[in-house]
Amino acid sequence: MAITQNRSTDLTRRQAFNGKGLTFIEVIFDNAITATATSPEALDSAFDKVTKVVNKNGTLLAASYRLAAKATANDAAEVAAIDANDSIDSYQYIVEGTPGQYNAADSAGDINMDVDATVIADAEADLETDILAVLDISDSAGNTQVKIRTLLPEGVTSSGSNAIYGMFDQRGDA
Repeated sequence: MAITQNRSTDLTRRQAFNGKGLTFIEVIFDNAITATATSPEALDSAFDKVTKVVNKNGTLLAASYRLAAKATANDAAEVAAIDANDSIDSYQYIVEGTPGQYNAADSAGDINMDVDATVIADAEADLETDILAVLDISDSAGNTQVKIRTLLPEGVTSSGSNAIYGMFDQRGDA
């Protein structure tokens, strides 16, 4: 697929992907949640369960996991129980479509293709709730975080900041 720079010079967009965007989802677990590193390839493992939750509302294009990665300062700023350089488990997904597909239906009707910081925050919160429920984890200590970023299809507007665009950074080993 050919890519071109958009007019705002903030984002490289694809010219064709069936008119749909791409959503990048990262689920981070503090090392206090030990089940996330247990046999991730096995049926009904934590990775399998989370993958099914992510796949329920979107077309899953790719899934991967990284165990015992090093938490960054950004992770520590977003997740209460994680400190920079802590060991974390990270599940990453690429899904066809925009983040609004993960928002629970509400009176605001925010399930749409337009993306802004509110749509991203709602999608992250709703997806995190679904993941914690399927894993039967009480996250009162703030051990889990869902991050969503996106690449929008051509013609879709966004009033959000640059923080909602793109993919995730790479981490070193803990």
